[in-house]
Amino acid sequence: MHIVQALVSLNLGGSELVATELSEYAVSQGHRVSVIAADGPLGDRVRACGAELLDWPIGKKQLGTLRYISRLSEWLDRERPEILHVHSRLPAWICRLAIRRLPPVNRPVFITSMHGHYSVSRYSAVMAGGDRVIAVSDHIRDYMLHNYPTSNADRVVTVLGGVSHRAFPYGYRPGSDWFEQVYAEFPELTDRRLLCLPGRLSRYKGHPDFIELTAKLLPEFPDLHGVIVGTAKPGSRYRDELEGLAERYGVLDRITFTGARMDIRDWLAASEVVFSLCSDPPEAFGRTVPESLHLGVPVIGWNHGGVQEVLAEVFPAGAVAPGNRSQLCERTREFLHQQPCVPHSGAFGLQESMHKTLNVYYQALEAKNT
Repeated sequence: MHIVQALVSLNLGGSELVATELSEYAVSQGHRVSVIAADGPLGDRVRACGAELLDWPIGKKQLGTLRYISRLSEWLDRERPEILHVHSRLPAWICRLAIRRLPPVNRPVFITSMHGHYSVSRYSAVMAGGDRVIAVSDHIRDYMLHNYPTSNADRVVTVLGGVSHRAFPYGYRPGSDWFEQVYAEFPELTDRRLLCLPGRLSRYKGHPDFIELTAKLLPEFPDLHGVIVGTAKPGSRYRDELEGLAERYGVLDRITFTGARMDIRDWLAASEVVFSLCSDPPEAFGRTVPESLHLGVPVIGWNHGGVQEVLAEVFPAGAVAPGNRSQLCERTREFLHQQPCVPHSGAFGLQESMHKTLNVYYQALEAKNT
């Protein structure tokens, strides 16, 4: 089977990692895989697994991107892939318009993945219009069906994200070399107890709550240090705003912004507690939550969205009422006084997630051919 993954880019992010992991898994199962996206940090993984990378920026929001419709249509007609799986809106439109140029018999099965709370609009509706729609959590499935009620519910499948037990082994701790390198780059972290908020710098990710939490706890735990792992979009001034907020709280010297990192596993494992504080909308899935829990690191998160589903299954003690900052502070205080034991769980495994996605491909292809 020839499978195509189409997305904006191969930068670091949830949907990008899913597309990369799907490519690796499908190749390991003997399938041919092509990835259509602007190259980025994850491009090396795509190439290393044996997939073909077409460095086409089909998610770039400019008029010139429309030229890829005919280019893609010609490529699809020539290569005849069975599956075309898209992970974001503009690439989905480019792919959908390219498919329409093909004779029906030559068209691949069109799979879309709902990775988030896309705004309800005609533009976003393309993600609800696949031959099969994959929702990354039951919460996102409900969101999609509520906002696009004409969608066929039988074609919408929840496939929860997965974590590699090999890449995120239970009980893992970074080696001394990693700590030496981090302390050289961020000397302020030496001998500190780390609280970690991973994720890109977006306004709904809860950074103000995290900074306020750090400020509240510092008098009681003077060795605490807040670490924000992630980066903002180019040209954004959000980090400047957050640094200004930290300065007003008097904790600018206790908040470190690491920027984008390829060593996220080590940052999670080195932390006392990892947080997921997306407010409105809630986190669609939040892969750093199961990643941290697989490592045995406690997570505290707002009890809604995809995070609610993960915590309920693996670590209910980490769930706090959405927006309840007092409860957030008290739960963190409890964990810092006595770190809880995170159970060793096989839930949210990567193999299971990948296997279920391939089954969606098989079922959709079978339905097309009958």
